[in-house]
Amino acid sequence: MLASGGSSVERPGIHNQAEVAYQRLRERLVRGHYSPGDRLTEVGLCEDLGMSRTPVREALRRLQSDGLVSATGRGVVVSALTLQEMQHAMQLQEALDSLAARLTATAQREGRLSPAQLNELKAAAHAVEERAETGDVTGAWRANLDFHMMLAHLSGNPLLADALGRIWARFAVGSHANIHRRHDLTPREHEAIVSAILDGDPDRAEAAAAEHVRAAAAMYGQDHPGH
Repeated sequence: MLASGGSSVERPGIHNQAEVAYQRLRERLVRGHYSPGDRLTEVGLCEDLGMSRTPVREALRRLQSDGLVSATGRGVVVSALTLQEMQHAMQLQEALDSLAARLTATAQREGRLSPAQLNELKAAAHAVEERAETGDVTGAWRANLDFHMMLAHLSGNPLLADALGRIWARFAVGSHANIHRRHDLTPREHEAIVSAILDGDPDRAEAAAAEHVRAAAAMYGQDHPGH
């Protein structure tokens, strides 16, 4: 509901700009434009985005509540994940990814997925494979993110997609510094998930998705010996 007076005209525009600022900054964070530990100032972001301080400040507040940035004495810093936080994120990711795969396979079994949607899922899995084969680790990681978010949306559960989006965003931002030394982007595991979904087999899809996350978690643990 709009307030009375002059602010009733300005407020929608302010909220729109804040949403634009939030989406732009969130996308940059997830895509690795900023690295964990980088300090972000309102002034610098205003210049970067070509926006005023009010929407940028509101966007930073939202990003802080998302866990993507942390407040400091001056501005904010891009969040980094500790090993324990990464393990917690992967535990939740396993549960949510498994559910997304199960729901998507169920939708396929019940005839609720179109051929176009299935082709998009197969293409998303293939994109990860293509980038991995060329040694484009960052590109493969981003394609991997796109694949999992598509799987979440195909599940038909918007709350699940939102929850996974939040977890993947934290995972993407907090672990971006480690991307170039990770080897957990295995196309075969994506193929197993897609195959189970195409067959309309919820149990197999759920198991394949869980195994995929466990393999990634095990590989990440190998990169941190002694923990």
